[in-house]
Amino acid sequence: MSNSSDMFKNKRFSLLLSGTVLCALSVALASVASAAPEPATFMRDVQPAFRTDEIPVIRKDSPLFNYSTEGAIEQIKMTGIYNERSFRFYSAKNELISKASVTLRYTPSPALIPQQSQLNVYLNGQLQKSLPITKDQLGNQVSATVDLNAKQFDSSNRLTLEFVGQYTQICGSPANPALWLTVDSSSYLSLNTQKLRLANDLSILPAPFVNTISPSATTLPMVFASTPDNRFKEAAAVLASWAGVRSEWRGIEFPVYYNEQPAEQNYVAFVTNDSRPDFLKFLPRVEAPTISIVNAPNSLYAKVLVIAGRNADDLLTAARYLAAADAGIAGGMVTIENFKGEPDRKAYDAPSWVNTDQKIPFEKLSKYRGQLTSTGLHPAPIKLDVRLPPDLFMVNRSNVNLDLRYRYTRPMGGEPAQMRFLLNDQLVESYDLSPTKTSNSFMSQFSFINGLANLWNNTSIPSRLLSAENQLTFDFQYGLAVDGGTQANCKSVTLIPNQVEIDPNSTIDFSGFYHFARLPDLKLFTVSGYPFTKYADLSQTLVLMKKDAPANVMTTMLNTMGRFGAQTGAPVTKVTFDSAIQNDNAQHRDILVFAENSADIDNLGKLEPEIILEKVKGNLKSNFEAKSKDAAPQSTVTEDTGIATIAQYESPYGSGRSVVAILGDGQDGSYLLNKRLMNPGDLKMVGGGVAIFKPNAQPASYMVGPDYYTGSLPWHQRVWYSLLDQPLLLVLFTLVCALLFAGGIYYLMHSLIRFRNRRN
Repeated sequence: MSNSSDMFKNKRFSLLLSGTVLCALSVALASVASAAPEPATFMRDVQPAFRTDEIPVIRKDSPLFNYSTEGAIEQIKMTGIYNERSFRFYSAKNELISKASVTLRYTPSPALIPQQSQLNVYLNGQLQKSLPITKDQLGNQVSATVDLNAKQFDSSNRLTLEFVGQYTQICGSPANPALWLTVDSSSYLSLNTQKLRLANDLSILPAPFVNTISPSATTLPMVFASTPDNRFKEAAAVLASWAGVRSEWRGIEFPVYYNEQPAEQNYVAFVTNDSRPDFLKFLPRVEAPTISIVNAPNSLYAKVLVIAGRNADDLLTAARYLAAADAGIAGGMVTIENFKGEPDRKAYDAPSWVNTDQKIPFEKLSKYRGQLTSTGLHPAPIKLDVRLPPDLFMVNRSNVNLDLRYRYTRPMGGEPAQMRFLLNDQLVESYDLSPTKTSNSFMSQFSFINGLANLWNNTSIPSRLLSAENQLTFDFQYGLAVDGGTQANCKSVTLIPNQVEIDPNSTIDFSGFYHFARLPDLKLFTVSGYPFTKYADLSQTLVLMKKDAPANVMTTMLNTMGRFGAQTGAPVTKVTFDSAIQNDNAQHRDILVFAENSADIDNLGKLEPEIILEKVKGNLKSNFEAKSKDAAPQSTVTEDTGIATIAQYESPYGSGRSVVAILGDGQDGSYLLNKRLMNPGDLKMVGGGVAIFKPNAQPASYMVGPDYYTGSLPWHQRVWYSLLDQPLLLVLFTLVCALLFAGGIYYLMHSLIRFRNRRN
């Protein structure tokens, strides 16, 4: 009994001790927990301010043919040989495709065998659905909707249609004309998209601010607290050109807001400790130039790229740093210290322009892996873009040396095959592909000038055949013959795709040309930004704008800078802004002017071109010449006529230097300019010295004002160039030379005859 009592006491003691220990541990853990920081603090910092599931889903139905990899098409006809068609659509980094479907409207051939014929739909190489062709569908239009697997979406997506057709049970030929299926243009792609709030990480730049994936243009608003001063403008210009470099050929536009927030859109804000928009007052003060990404106020997903500093000089430093080192920054904020900037660029060293001092291998012309290779029964043409300095003088040499090497699969069955070389869609040469070889090379010269007839035209740069923007096309064409058969002697046919390659060690040589151009010629400006982009960083450019430039004029300026960046591949890190010609700031510089028309240019469209230019000159002089402080202010009234002008003439402050004035007459005029400036394909037809833009009309160009020249030529080339502009004088000069030569021969022969007579 006593033993059991002792055991009971020991058990009670053990339980009591265990309870005491547990209580002590609980108290210790509680004290530790109270001393430690709240675990929810970190989560609260990284989580978005708004619930992602509250972001609305947007459905968009688009014609399927808009996504064709073949460009603009009206109808698709799939056959036994050409049995596939592809369509490409994209998803931005801050966008999620939650659901997608494709609605196909197609008509199968009446000769097809039901069930054995089908239309297959693939997404990124994965089969989504096979649509069998039934008896009731033969010869009739069919409508079918196929849901696409959302788990297989990527940033770049390829939708492929494959036609599998049978018209006979035995001994069929893929080349039989009864084997076809057409897809109607009313087919469409439905995408349900939802915006995402990305992390505040600079390493994802230029996303989500600049589109670098899809062919769509970018709209990137720029926000200022108030009308920016010159340093603010320089910083904004640098950032706009950086965005233009990254957008490349897609086009970009920069709406400007003064102390106003863009609605539900990513944007860039320029802030200093003393100047910041009201809706960004929460941003902390900074002690150095900084670059950061923050969540846009009152938005579920939009981001703000903040260029911040103690003053406007810090903003310029931050913008230059971003343009120089955007690929090497990360984190939510970067503080910039001891950044000295890059040295001034040399003339004609724009990264996107071909170096004309040496041979250029095709490897340097290609922009992505696989660009020099093509496969298929009829391989797609291999295309290379070539940008040249726009002021190359092409008359002193009429040929360019081309060392081309290529490989190809042998033509089967002795069928004919060719490789065609085209320059800007014009045939230069064609070469037969030998069935006994798999490679070939040739040395060639192709002409800049189309025959002697061009010598009598106005010798402008660029010539008819070659321009500042060029495309080399290598088109391999294979003949295709498909053998048939009979039921007694049936032959199966397997179509083998061909493969062709341009050797990356092939070279093209533009060396030996002088830089010389006759101006004014606005085409050089609109296509290549010349003469300002001669120095790609605009180190020899002065930009003139009023101190209180309105937002629409600022947009025109930023669109132009973005276009410069896209044309040269370099940001304009050394551009200079001012509001007046003063203190020799225009000496040895080209001048770029952005303004609105004043009252003395009323009825612009009704004036003669010569008067237009004089009026523009007078307007610029009155607005930008430095004036006395005690001069009486003058009132002007500007009518919003919806007309815009680009004018070019020689600068009065330097021989061979240019002034280009981009004038939008009010909001409507600026709108006309900005829509064209953001599109790389527009303005290519503009030329002459003055271009006038009106609503719903093509730009009108006029040759206005005296000619002037930029660049240099040897004296004998100058003489030749002068004679080219005077065909009658050239003929007279040729006749005089012929007479002198004939007279010399006559005198020589007459002297020989007299010498022989004396000897005899």
